[in-house]
This record gives sequence, structure tokens and C-alpha cells, in this order.
Amino acid sequence: MVSIGKLAVGQEGYYLEQAQGRVDRATSVGSGVEDYYVQGTEASGYWLGLGSEHLQIVGEVDREALTRALQGHDPLSARELVAPHVRRVPGFDVTFSAPKSVSVLFGLGDESLRRTIRSAHDAAVAEAFAYLERVAANGRRGAGGSISIKGSGFIAAAFRHRTSRAGDPQLHTHVLIANLVQGVDGRWSALDGRAIFQHAKTAGYLYEARLRARMSERLGVEWTPVRNGIADVEGVPTDVLRGFSRRRAEIEAELLRRGESSAAAARMATLSTRQRKDYGVVPEQLVELWRERAAQLGFDRAALRAVLGRRSHQPDSPVEWDRAFTRLAAPTGLTQRRSTFAPRDVVQALCEAVPPGSHVSVREFEAMAEEFLESEVAVRVLDGDAGQAAPSIRLRDGRMVFARTDRRFSTVELLSVERQVIETALAGVGGAAGIARPEALKSALAARPFLSGEQVTMVQRLVGDGDRVAIVVGPAGTGKTVALAAARDAWEASGISVQGVAVARRAARELSDGAGIQSTSVTALLRRLRLGADPLPRGSVLVIDEAGMLATRQLAELLRHTTAVGAKLVLTGDHRQLPELEAGGCFRGLAIRLPYIGLKDNRRQHAPWEQEALRELRHGDVEKALAEYKRQERIVVAPDAHRLGERLVADWWSSGGPNGGIMIALRRTDVRTLNRLARIAMRDAGRLHGEELFCGEESISAGDVVVLRLNDPRRGVTNGDRGTVVAVGHGSLQVDVGGRVVELDDEYLSRFTNHGDPVVAHGYAVTGHVAQGLTTDRAFVLASDELYREWAYTAMSRGRATNRLYMVGDALRIRDEIAPRVRSAPEADLLGTLRQSRRQQMALDVERDGQVPVGEPKDRESTKPDRTRRWRRSLRRDREQDQSIER
Repeated sequence: MVSIGKLAVGQEGYYLEQAQGRVDRATSVGSGVEDYYVQGTEASGYWLGLGSEHLQIVGEVDREALTRALQGHDPLSARELVAPHVRRVPGFDVTFSAPKSVSVLFGLGDESLRRTIRSAHDAAVAEAFAYLERVAANGRRGAGGSISIKGSGFIAAAFRHRTSRAGDPQLHTHVLIANLVQGVDGRWSALDGRAIFQHAKTAGYLYEARLRARMSERLGVEWTPVRNGIADVEGVPTDVLRGFSRRRAEIEAELLRRGESSAAAARMATLSTRQRKDYGVVPEQLVELWRERAAQLGFDRAALRAVLGRRSHQPDSPVEWDRAFTRLAAPTGLTQRRSTFAPRDVVQALCEAVPPGSHVSVREFEAMAEEFLESEVAVRVLDGDAGQAAPSIRLRDGRMVFARTDRRFSTVELLSVERQVIETALAGVGGAAGIARPEALKSALAARPFLSGEQVTMVQRLVGDGDRVAIVVGPAGTGKTVALAAARDAWEASGISVQGVAVARRAARELSDGAGIQSTSVTALLRRLRLGADPLPRGSVLVIDEAGMLATRQLAELLRHTTAVGAKLVLTGDHRQLPELEAGGCFRGLAIRLPYIGLKDNRRQHAPWEQEALRELRHGDVEKALAEYKRQERIVVAPDAHRLGERLVADWWSSGGPNGGIMIALRRTDVRTLNRLARIAMRDAGRLHGEELFCGEESISAGDVVVLRLNDPRRGVTNGDRGTVVAVGHGSLQVDVGGRVVELDDEYLSRFTNHGDPVVAHGYAVTGHVAQGLTTDRAFVLASDELYREWAYTAMSRGRATNRLYMVGDALRIRDEIAPRVRSAPEADLLGTLRQSRRQQMALDVERDGQVPVGEPKDRESTKPDRTRRWRRSLRRDREQDQSIER
């Protein structure tokens, strides 16, 4: 794998002193003194990169030359190449780390085995670094770095280490890249660090693939399946890997204390948990200690030898690239989660697609990626910039910077699906689907005099306009479900059958309860329709609630079924709440193109100021929203995650606990922590009674609030249902779910979710996905470093009377765009996370350079001017409609 960070001024001394065996301090990015090999030559750093070659610095790294390079000077002459004000950081530390199983073999093996693994590691690092240099050795010039220039190569120094900070075997190489690059015009510039961060993950995939190939060839090892680019050597037991991962445990403990989990937080935790080591341990002693620990875990020398030589020495079969391309182009391939992809995504996918250990060079991976992108199955939807970038990215501290764009592609299959959805929907405008009788509409509205003007308009348009596809866009709390109940009455009184679906069964249950529309999950309905035994009634209405979470391919399939029977498809939702988990963007895309129905009035939150703050948060004006939440004392800050959790639960308890209040967190680990603290409060208050029943590690008693995680129509329970336990006995639970008591016997309780979790858990705190659609009096929301705008808006709009946000403050953080280690105000970090959006976009809506229609010939000169003009006019109309739905 690859990790990346930024160097602070003076950190180059750490690596140099380490190589000379003179480190006497525990600071800097390096994370550890490899004292057990300081007397060997392998600890010396060595120069890497074409930039180093051009400056004629080769071989072993010396202190003075590296210091000059990281100061922006010529390493030999000391002439200043880049002014300090241009270079905000001295350089970047790109670290290539071997999988733990490889490090274990390296640490426990004899000298011959270590030499072979070290050679494979060094070669893989060199190849992956060369790739990174080809694609990311770019400079930036102009105001704010607005102009990106191609550089001649990196000036870099590599330092190989063999242990983790905790003293476990961990083979890794730090590559320090100086923050300067020479352009083709001979001028020097600071690096465009964003390109390095952008392509580092792909370099990591290539490093892993090449390491596997070399070790398979030389040692005959087999590999576990590749996941996220990484595989372990087959035969090294999991408990051995855990036993030699003490450093990972230290970092995870620090992340838990901070209440964070992002990659940036992991880098910061790595820095803050460094410890001084025992420099008196000699190499032989350390290796023997490792071997003793391994033997205690059942992995002795015989077990180690058994791992080697498993692979046949026969030449590998040629890679079946056509089969790999088919996998990448399939719905479960590159476009499963997102509608578009970049060339680097293809390289990563190919690294995973080839059999582990296949002998494919980095150049071949790159060439095959380009071949895939030029094939019939891939379509370019966005041209990369040619040097000039758009000022479209706002950094976490609020500064605007110029953003590079990359080539983006989609597949013919997904583009065809998107076009089918759009064309079918447009063809159905002005039809005669789902038109209710006027007297039925009048009666339905008369029965609901409390409906607002915009809700009445929604009902009138749904049952009267005849469009085969209707779009209802409504922010949280605007009363979509109440209005749907009136539309249902009008349709059914006119003899029109109505049924509903939602992505989650819980949301479908709420549609049933709130609007009286018999509903199920999208997956269940599609399964039924595919069997063909129970088709949709002809001329019926199908309502999809929370349609902003519906994946494109699922929407297309449902639309095919409704079109086939002349049914009306109603999509209701909000594209600014939780996004799709798979390739999506169709709900927003349809709202841009169709005469959608819009709701604006927030009928849930009591306070006008909170209605306005939520509107600002929803539209991305997070500065104003947070300023108002802070003025209203709705943001709570604590020094660490433990005290923050205690404060949140205390506030929840003092305001009534489970009676009208709910706690919401993004991560499941945080949900479990809050539930544990809440249950302690319930127990201490005497709110729990009777015998206990264990579901996994959680104890359930009468009085507990629980959440059910498994659908079971026979028992009438749905994944996400919350209720109160009313009785425990004989291995079963009786739970009051919305006024009806369901019995959960051992058959239900003994099952597990797809994630391997118990099917019943405490429900005082829930995730944002469980909370979407819920309405309560008070919501207590736990922020984290993985927060994003749509999640925050969803969570902070659950409570009618109170919504409060809790966050850890005074944390030492990495600010990638400024410097490696600074302290920042907690509100500034929160502002940065809330600016991040995960809203999906259709591939059809990703504009190509020159605004050429998606899927048109790649040769722009061959595209007819009149078609381009028509496309531009279409885009302008779409933008105007887009701006309308965003208001």
C-alpha cells in the first residue's frame, strides 16, 4: 500500500541521521528508528527520479544535498530554484509498505529469503515510483497555481526501513519528493501536490501487483484474493498477522480516542503515537525475539517453509485481457458505484482483475488501461484540462484554489441505460397516465384542509397532468408523505391501483404508515417482477419514496416495467439528502429535464432560524449555517471522543432520553459506543428490568430501545425498525414497534446480518441511513472527520424542537494544502468537512470539453457544428432548470 504525507521544515535530518545510526530523537514523519540494521549499508538513502538525474545527483544521499533540495535550492550549487513563498511545504513523503504477511516472512526468514524479498520490494518501489513520476511530476504557476505545467521529473530520495515504530517487522520505503520541478522551458516551479495525492493510490496498486509477481516468480508463493489492491501470502495465519501488527493497534487506539477514521486522521494518529525505542537491541536479538513470538503463535520455521514453493514453476498462462475488459465494463465493474471513472481507476481495476502474481509490467498495465479506454465499451465524457484549470475547489480553510480536471469516462452500457431513462421519461410528458377523476381529487383535498398551497398543487399535478414520470423534489420536512396520502385517495377513488417502493424496507414501511400506500423494498419488487408471476397492474401508479437514493440501473428497470403496462411512475425525494450507494444521479437528472413538482416550506422544525439554517446547509452555504448554529449554542465541543460521547449522552438523557430523542452518528463504531453509554444511563435509572438476553455481545432487557436489522415479513418486522422491548423470556423478545407488539423467537435472534452482526441491537443511537425518514422531537448528532454535507443535512433535520451537533475540538491536524502539522479551530475543520459533497451525477451530465454531446465521435473536428450548437443550447436550458431545482 501507499501512504502520503507532507514534510515539515527540518525533517530531512531524521532520515539522514537514521541512515548513519545517529538518531537520538523520536520526531518527524519517519515513524521509527531501524536501530537493528544501522550498521548495514542498506539503511543509506539513495537518489531517485529523473529530476535527480538531470541535476547529476545519484547514488547515496548526503545531508547537505537533501537539505538544499527540500529548501528549494540546487542540491549541488545551493542556488535558489524556487522562492520560499511559493513552496508552502518542503516536500512529500510517499511511503510504499509491503503487506504484513510479506513483512513477517522478511523478518522471520534467513538471509537468503530476506535478500530475495528485499530485492522484490525495491524493484516494485522503483516501478511504481516511475509511474507516479510520469503522471504526477507537474508544476504549478500563476496566481493561485492556476496554470499546471508538465515537469521533467522528481527530485527524490528513498529510505528503506524494516520495522514499525512498535518494533514489529514492517518492510517499507519512504520516498521523499522535493517540492520543486523543472518545466520544459527550463524554469523551476513548485510541484502541484494535488497530482501526487491524486495518483498515489494507483501507484500503490501497481507496487502491490509487481511485488506479488516477483515474489511468486522467485519464491513460489500463492496469494489470498486481492481486495483494495492488497493481497497477503497464502498460508500465513491471521493470528500471526495480528500478532505482528502492534503498531496498527496503537494507531487504531489513537483514532478511537480522537473519534476519527479518515485517511488524514490516520496520518495524524501515526505521527502523534510515535514512541522512543530501545536502541540497545541488536539485529540478531530482534530477529530472535520475532521468531520466538511467531513460534508461540504456531508459526515456526517449518510452517514458514511450507508457505514457500506452493506455486508451480511452469510459465504463467497469458492474461485474458478480453475477459478482464468484460468484467470492467459490466454493471458490477467500474460503473457499479459511480457513473464515471478516470484512467487511474482502470489501472487499479486491472491490478485486481489479473490473477494474483501474474507477470504484468507497469507499462503493460498502463497500455492495457488505454486500450480499454479506446475500446468500444468505453466512452469519454470529459476531456482533461490542457494546463489551464478552473477555480472550482474550496479548501478546508475556505481558500479557493484552481482544480485540475482529469479525463473521465463511462461505459456504453451505463450511458445506454441513462439515455433510456431520460428518453422514456421525456416521451411520457403530456400523456394520460394516472389521471384521477375531478370529483375524487376534490374529495381527497376536502378531507385534508390542513394542506398548504404547495402541497395542494403537488396533489393536483400528480393526479391531473398525465405524465408517465412525475418528479417531486422536496427538502426534509416539507410534507411530501402527507400530500402523497391525498393523491393516493384520489387515485384509488378513481379505480387506479397504487403501490410504493423505497430502497430501504424501513422507508417503505414509513410510506405505508404515513401515506397509506402498500409498499415494499425496491429489491423485493424487482425480484417479484423478474419472476413474471405478479406484474404491475395495467394503468396503475408506482410511487418511489426517497428516490434520491435509487441507483440508475434499478430506476431503469422499474421504468421499463411501468412503461410496459402504461403505469405512472412517481419519484419523490431530495437529491441533497443521502446519495445513492451505487451509480446514480438520475433523480436529479430527471428533475433538471422534466417539469418537476417542487416543495419548499419546512413544516417540521419549529424555529424559523433553524428552518433558514437548514436551507443554507442544504444549498452549501455552510458558513452562514454554522454561524447561526453556533449563535444558537447548537454546536458542542469537547477535547476528546470519550468526553464528547459522555456529554452527548448526558444531554440526551437530561432532555428526556429515549422519550422523544434520538442520537445519530455516521460510523457504526460510534453508534455502538453511544448505545453502550445510553444503556448504562438506563440501567442506573432503573428503567431496565427482568432477565437479560444476549444478542451478540449486547445484553437486552425489558425497557431497552432496540433496532431490528433483518427483514422478516412473516413476523412483520423490517430492517431499521425501532421499538421498545416489553418482555424477555425463554430465548425470545417481545418488542413494541410503532404500537404493535412483535415476537422475536430464537429462530430470528440466532441469525446474522450480511455484515455478520446480530439482528437485534440497542437503538438509542442509530446511523444516518436509519435516521433518514425519521422525525423526532430532539436529535443529538455526533460529527466525525468523515462528515459530508448530505449526511449532516439529513441528520440535523430530524428533530422538530432541537438538533444539536457534537464534535471533538483542539485536535492536532494535518492540513494538506498548507503544512503538515498545525492546530486549527474545530469549527474550521467542521466547515471543511461540510463543504464536501457526495452527490452523484449522471454520466450524461458530466460535460465534455467543448460541450460535445456524450458518446459523439472522439475526434472533435468530425463533430458537426450545428449538433454542437444544439447541445450547447440544451446544456443552457438544463442549467437554468438545474438552478431552479437548487433554489
